[in-house]
Amino acid sequence: MTQLRLGIIGVGGFGLFALKQYCRLPQLRVTAIAGTRPEKYAALAKEFDIPFHTTDWRALVSHPEVDVVYLATPPNTRAEMALAALEAGKHVFCEKPLALSLPDADRMLDAAQQAGLRLGINFVMRYSTLYELARAVVTERIFGAPRRFVFENNAGDLPAGHWFWDPQRSGGILVEHGVHFFDIAAAIFGDGNLCWAGMSRRESGAEDRWLCIVQYAERMFGSFYHAFDKPSEIEHTGAVIEFEQGTLSLDGWLPTGLSASGLLSSESAELAASLLPGAEITPLPEPQKVLANGSERVVSHRLRAEMAIGDKQDAYAAVVQAALTDFLAWVRESAHHPRVTGADARAALSLSLAATALARETSTSPS
Repeated sequence: MTQLRLGIIGVGGFGLFALKQYCRLPQLRVTAIAGTRPEKYAALAKEFDIPFHTTDWRALVSHPEVDVVYLATPPNTRAEMALAALEAGKHVFCEKPLALSLPDADRMLDAAQQAGLRLGINFVMRYSTLYELARAVVTERIFGAPRRFVFENNAGDLPAGHWFWDPQRSGGILVEHGVHFFDIAAAIFGDGNLCWAGMSRRESGAEDRWLCIVQYAERMFGSFYHAFDKPSEIEHTGAVIEFEQGTLSLDGWLPTGLSASGLLSSESAELAASLLPGAEITPLPEPQKVLANGSERVVSHRLRAEMAIGDKQDAYAAVVQAALTDFLAWVRESAHHPRVTGADARAALSLSLAATALARETSTSPS
């Protein structure tokens, strides 16, 4: 198979991590990198055997030895870069968010469609083994219908001058970061409708904590809390899905642990055994009727499950590789259906922008 040639704009913290993972993909060759620090990029090009490096991103998007451009730059730069790359005939794979406004996102999507090129988004959570398992538990109704999704992201604080705190560059926490979690919820539960959002500001004006409520089908609510205010040593993230007859928890923003417990019907006990290998599924002394969500149903088993997938960095590396591999398959074959597309990126951005606007209307004063 002929290798596709990748150019990367922005090899900072995450960009460097991604570069290391992409260099391991046999179907890909990193042929160009661009960034603002010439000595750093010259050293990276030498270390990773990359033929071309530059401080001019326009030189990269027009380079003849680049087929796909990966954008790992601050969000406010992506629309201009993506449009230039698409105009130059390159496929574009973006970090999240796709853009900072819906008009920019639409221009990007329209340009890709008109040029017959691919525009993708690096929503790595879509490739998480444990989130896929959670989605299957929801789809198969192992514990009945989902009733609530709770996502809490207690992230590490950042220095006052970091670009992340500047909404003109990042879009704010819900846009820069929250799109990940709105997207994975939509992938599991379908489209949601924003109900409420709020946020708090520091005395400096930095918008550091956000909470929003989204309603999904089947009278189900999702709550999303995002805060960047912890010492990084104790940051933690997790999600919980409450069902009619059980609970499923995920540990980590890219989860490495899953736990589940609940009551099962005889039919769902068989499905649960196939979906959750190693789960403890115990028959009740006899089937019994229980009341849940306003109706009576018969249950026959109790389930308890604990799963772990090992090292966090290995799990992160795996999803980063899987996301780009899926996108490259779409680049090679138009009939391929990627797990996530630019349209999904636009939908998550739309909800994030709406939640951000509503939260600012109801924001609290510094305290």
